[in-house]
Amino acid sequence: MKKIILFADTGIDDSIALTYALKNPEVDLIGVVSGYGNIDREKAYRNVEYLLELAGRTDIPVIAGATRPLSGEEPEFFPEIHGIEGLGPIDPPIPEERYANRTNFSKLFNLIKDNRDEVIIVNVGRCTSLAIAHYLSPEVMEDVKETYVMGGAFIEPGNETEVAEANFFGDPIAANYVCQNVVNLTIVPLNVTRDALLSPSIVNLIDTRSDSPLEEIIKPILDFYYEVYQQLEPGIAGTPQHDLAALMAALDISGLYEYKKREVKVEYKGNFAYGKSIADFRPGSSNCFGPNCARIALKINHDVFVSNVLEILTNHK
Repeated sequence: MKKIILFADTGIDDSIALTYALKNPEVDLIGVVSGYGNIDREKAYRNVEYLLELAGRTDIPVIAGATRPLSGEEPEFFPEIHGIEGLGPIDPPIPEERYANRTNFSKLFNLIKDNRDEVIIVNVGRCTSLAIAHYLSPEVMEDVKETYVMGGAFIEPGNETEVAEANFFGDPIAANYVCQNVVNLTIVPLNVTRDALLSPSIVNLIDTRSDSPLEEIIKPILDFYYEVYQQLEPGIAGTPQHDLAALMAALDISGLYEYKKREVKVEYKGNFAYGKSIADFRPGSSNCFGPNCARIALKINHDVFVSNVLEILTNHK
């Protein structure tokens, strides 16, 4: 069983990843760090608490993460994509103000110290909270077994700008720091997560098997997401599960991904390429080695992805 701490900015695809983690018997979700990104930090925190309450798992600690990028600039949010509250048409009956002024990285560090060399961090939002954790206590973060990050776009257009993916664009200073300094790092970029599609028919099938309050919100939020994506990319066959795809990478699912190892940098100064993830994939380049060498997912097997998601989310073995 994998001991996972999920760093999320709890919008729609984060919520599906969290639901999958709660339902997968191979995942021991020991904590969630919730920060700004798709929505503000307070809404993200509230959404995690709401989802854990629906699942009957309020025993899982939630830690408040960052409120803005390391540049100090005001973050931009995306209500048109994730809904005003971050969960599409769902309006959680909990006031977000309850979660203001809460940041407690000591709780995160204690979780890691109590599970030394077992914790896997999966970061599916901005990299800010993860970078801050490494800056505040590098000696504790050395005890993390592996780190997985959803972010970047390699040999692929971005989704925030022509060249930049949203998570890296949202805080490229933090993304560059993580890519350059975090050991045992796997990056699951847009070029594979965009192909991690769930079609409406698959979502309907999942819905017919739902048997809990948590599972009953899967279809309404993904139907909302599907309509959004039909505006963004008319004709797309389903909704890309960016964050779920990154979480699944941490589970060593046979045949799901193909990887290459490269050193990764993120542009955080220039105007034209701000937020762009950079690695050397020129002909003749090869896998790198060493502590600042990241493993990058470059191809996903869609059939393996869908099969596994159905197995977990339909309670069917």
